[in-house]
Amino acid sequence: MQRRTFGMPPGVLAVALALASLDAGSAGAQEPCRHCVDGFRFLPSSIVGDPFANTRFINATGGGMAVDLQVPVRNIAGNVVDSLAGDIGFLLLNFEYQYSLARWLAVRATAVAVGRVGTSTESVVASGISAGFGGSLGATVPVWHNQKFFVSAVGDVRRSTVYEVDPYAFARGIIEDGYDSTTKQLLLRDVPINRWSAGLRGAWGIRPWVGLNADVESGLVDSPENDNESLTEVGVQVGFDFGKLSRYPIGLSLAYRGQSGPGRTGDVSGSYQIYELGLFYTGRSQFMIGGDVFWSRVAVRDEAVADLDAVQFRLVTRIDF
Repeated sequence: MQRRTFGMPPGVLAVALALASLDAGSAGAQEPCRHCVDGFRFLPSSIVGDPFANTRFINATGGGMAVDLQVPVRNIAGNVVDSLAGDIGFLLLNFEYQYSLARWLAVRATAVAVGRVGTSTESVVASGISAGFGGSLGATVPVWHNQKFFVSAVGDVRRSTVYEVDPYAFARGIIEDGYDSTTKQLLLRDVPINRWSAGLRGAWGIRPWVGLNADVESGLVDSPENDNESLTEVGVQVGFDFGKLSRYPIGLSLAYRGQSGPGRTGDVSGSYQIYELGLFYTGRSQFMIGGDVFWSRVAVRDEAVADLDAVQFRLVTRIDF
């Protein structure tokens, strides 16, 4: 009896082995991490910029609350006769896309929107309603790096417009001067703000599981009330990747950012002092998702209103290409 064998023809077997070897080679090869220094992949931050010139997309969206707002109420003579109190809610939205033109140059564009409104009748009358929309164009130029450090020069041009609804000023204007074109402008006004800044950003890979990121930027702020006022910003972030120490791919970020100088209120959000706590999933090589919670000191454009202490949160995603 002739035995029948079941197998692949020699040509088919050779092709299958070649495809298998190519697949195994591509699976073993990993793209270089352009967001890493000495094995540490730096975490996203909503308040501290990084020095890397890779292509990436970052999205941050969230909200927050400022409580116990106190605003003095004055009569026509200017005397304080009462005060209004309440809470204020925030809505935050931010997009950033950076494109790497070369290893020594990356350009980026950012869009941001911030809304602020009182959550009660008292707080609406006291603080009004405001919304800010802005965008920026910037560039990152790596200037020096070694195994543990990465330093870049950065420059940005920002333009934003803040829209403010002030029912209290509108009502007072009607009482004092009646309704006219000047009084009408008190209810709604738009404030354009331009900013120019340049500085340095640096990253230090201390260990494969911990890294430090910092930036220093100075520039000018131009608005209708303030003409070319100086502004300096300093930010520091320390990140921990516990996935390098255990089987849990979790990253922890602690960050601070502060503004100093007469132009420090020239921001679409008005925040000039921020502390941030972030938690991220680090299990994917080119993708991160997580959230951050931060406390910020917010400057209201009305000098009669004290600065606000706000607690805010954001859901953040970053894709590295």
